[in-house]
Amino acid sequence: MSVIPIERAMHHLLAEPEDQDLVQSQLDGAETAAASYLQRRFYADQAALAEAVASVPGARSSARAIHAASIEAASEIEDLCDRESAVSDADFVLQEALDSCTAAARGMVINEAIAAACLLKLGDLFANREDSPELPIAAKNLLTPYRIGMGV
Repeated sequence: MSVIPIERAMHHLLAEPEDQDLVQSQLDGAETAAASYLQRRFYADQAALAEAVASVPGARSSARAIHAASIEAASEIEDLCDRESAVSDADFVLQEALDSCTAAARGMVINEAIAAACLLKLGDLFANREDSPELPIAAKNLLTPYRIGMGV
């Protein structure tokens, strides 16, 4: 669910009512991209922020318990390469979970600058939504924070 109201996004784009589902999807993506760039979450109000911050210790504990179980399961794998891969995967999942917890713990209430950035990203996504033979720059920007191994 978006922090920015869909009505504000629709008005920003001067979009037609039949575009609302598309706009909502793109708004969600724009907000996610902004939060990834900031490496922190943003929330609609102080109450939502407080709730998210309060959930962090439990989420960290849960992530560590899952990691421990994964490491234990990996220790039973006979093939050394497969065991090392399983341990590496478990470590990766733990780090992702801890990074998510940190982003929530360092969260903030959305401000107009963040909202404006999200709406700018939304405008770019909405204006450039047609197919092209190459991955659009906006799509690359959305995907880059999640890319594993930069490669060529």
